[in-house]
Amino acid sequence: MVIEDKVLPIKTASFNDLVRLAVSTSIPTQATAYFLKFKHKDKIVIGILGVFRDYYRQYGLPVFYYYTFDVNNIQVVEANYVIVSTGEERYEFSKTPKPGLSLPIITLAEKPPIIPDEIT
Repeated sequence: MVIEDKVLPIKTASFNDLVRLAVSTSIPTQATAYFLKFKHKDKIVIGILGVFRDYYRQYGLPVFYYYTFDVNNIQVVEANYVIVSTGEERYEFSKTPKPGLSLPIITLAEKPPIIPDEIT
């Protein structure tokens, strides 16, 4: 399978920023954002796919917002959810869903071909 088109990778300044973005795209009782997680080089990458809307002639430009962690961060490696506290800006990694907003983390076997190799 040859895929020539790639997403535009955008690294957030912090994981808090990425969580805030994911929460803002979740619609209660309709759609919950999810994170993609994979290993790449010596990092663990967690991110979400999105689309730039109404961006001049680039309407529908696919983007990948992400943040990287050290590959030895056991808490991130073992996490299946990001639990976001309602009422304050706080999150935690968890193996199971908990009260609050539980955003699932989908672990991929490898970096998808649509994401450029140059992400850091």
